[in-house]
Amino acid sequence: MPPSGPRRAATITVCTGLLLGGLGSAAAGAQAAATGSWTTRGGYAAVDAGGTYTRNAGRVTVNGWLRDRKTNGRAAAVQFRATEGDWRHTSAVYFFLTGDNPADLPYRQRYGRFFSSDFTDHLYARECGVTPDRKRAAKCGNWQKIF
Repeated sequence: MPPSGPRRAATITVCTGLLLGGLGSAAAGAQAAATGSWTTRGGYAAVDAGGTYTRNAGRVTVNGWLRDRKTNGRAAAVQFRATEGDWRHTSAVYFFLTGDNPADLPYRQRYGRFFSSDFTDHLYARECGVTPDRKRAAKCGNWQKIF
């Protein structure tokens, strides 16, 4: 015999709560952060960079590594740009140091967190070369779209 009276109301309440709880989990999943990988390509033959990014509705964070393939008068470097509508946030140029100067020698090294921005529509990266002196003058290639 089916439940009646208060028992029936309790059964309906429990079932409704489970259903709404499931919908809440699906909505939370839609807000979850998306992760992906990125690499630079073709800017400079001696420079490689790559890693991962995490992106949600309010923030994008970029982690990764940097590689310099040879000693050539420029230290390997990378730069990022995040956009949202007409707004853009351009990072500093990231590179490693040897002593007090940018490292112009063959290496591949994990950098960790490069960049973070509140702008999340699109993310770009570009390879750069930095003079291995105190001036640290950067020369960068074209922007490459990550997403």
